[in-house]
Amino acid sequence: MTTPAVTGWLLDTHAMLWMLHADKRLSKKAADVIDGKLPVYHSAVSFWEMAIKLSGKGFDFEVDDDWSRIYPEELKRIGVPLLIPMIDDCRLVQDLPKHHGDPFDRMLVCQAKRHGLGIISMDEALDAYAVTRIW
Repeated sequence: MTTPAVTGWLLDTHAMLWMLHADKRLSKKAADVIDGKLPVYHSAVSFWEMAIKLSGKGFDFEVDDDWSRIYPEELKRIGVPLLIPMIDDCRLVQDLPKHHGDPFDRMLVCQAKRHGLGIISMDEALDAYAVTRIW
């Protein structure tokens, strides 16, 4: 499957968190793209996913109780703009093939497609969609 050229990159939730925590699990290729010439975005969907995970078992690293303020402020400070899911993104989910069951990743795919972005993610299941993925 060929994937379109991208105008920027959208961070998957794990990539966003690993970037913010300078976690070694962020691949060199992903880090290079983040530091590259194309803009990098994050999605409000990632914060919804974080809240759900934190209400359960959480993450395998420390997340500050004030994450809902700290992370958005840091992303703004380093110039990573926010994408908010819009009705058009939601509509795309309806027609998206069910290659992936995770609703957060499905919305990220739709946002990436609608905005002409690639996705920075280690999730190989995203390769089933016509979206460029880097890891």
